[in-house]
Amino acid sequence: MRKCASASVLVVAFATSAFAASAKYYVEIDTVGNCSVVDSKPSATSGMKIMGDKGGYASKEDAAKALKGLPKGKCKGIVG
Repeated sequence: MRKCASASVLVVAFATSAFAASAKYYVEIDTVGNCSVVDSKPSATSGMKIMGDKGGYASKEDAAKALKGLPKGKCKGIVG
């Protein structure tokens, strides 16, 4: 019983870390012109557009750097 519980804990730990490693962050511009960093890929029907790397960024910090590096005038404002 103890071995089974230990194995279950390990499986959950590995699955959780693997999921976290695959998280992506995106720089998006909304329909009004405001830009932000989000943790889910905007859908094509939402009216949001991905700016920068279309495949997303590995960390929120990388996405924030990309947001700051956008050309002046591209965003009316920054949200978040």
